Amino acid sequence: MASAAWYLNHNFRAAGERHEARVKLVTDTTRLLRPDEATEDRALWGLLQLAAALSYAKIGQEGNAWHHWDAAYRAARALPEGYVHPYLIFGTGMVDAYAITLHADLMHGREAIRAADRSDPATMPSVTRRSFHSIETARAYYLRREPVATLHLLRKAYDESPDTARFNGFARSAVTEFLHRRGNTMRAEVDDLARKLDLVS
Repeated sequence: MASAAWYLNHNFRAAGERHEARVKLVTDTTRLLRPDEATEDRALWGLLQLAAALSYAKIGQEGNAWHHWDAAYRAARALPEGYVHPYLIFGTGMVDAYAITLHADLMHGREAIRAADRSDPATMPSVTRRSFHSIETARAYYLRREPVATLHLLRKAYDESPDTARFNGFARSAVTEFLHRRGNTMRAEVDDLARKLDLVS
């Protein structure tokens, strides 16, 4: 149920829908867990705190977002050293990486870049997660109006996991925008990535 709550929250958040319902869902689901008694329950409890944080950040409620991120951070640090949930990938690396997303959703590009510099993608044993967080770092540079860095990170994300990049809304919209306003400096790289993302034939 905790796994389903995480994924349902994620999908509705990406669609920009049902903020109150998705926060209530994760809040209610955390009550089913015993984070002080079992490692997996602690990981799932922390994951749901992260879901709440991301939901609040999406609608600009910064205080609530960081309150729940802090709870997720504490839960991750309380896990056994090196622990990562086997399929949800919750652990210290994931919490650190999602700080990039929170800052980006809150339109704090500079802070998102700093969070990216502090995070270590290698701690997440998932090419999908690593690719996604490269895309989120690209979004931070996009907020700072740095197209070369944005493009470089989107290409890195594609190289890590082509499907993750190909079906990511930000990656597709950013590369489409670059197609329409690229200069000679980025022309070949933009055209190549646009083909890889199936944006042009």
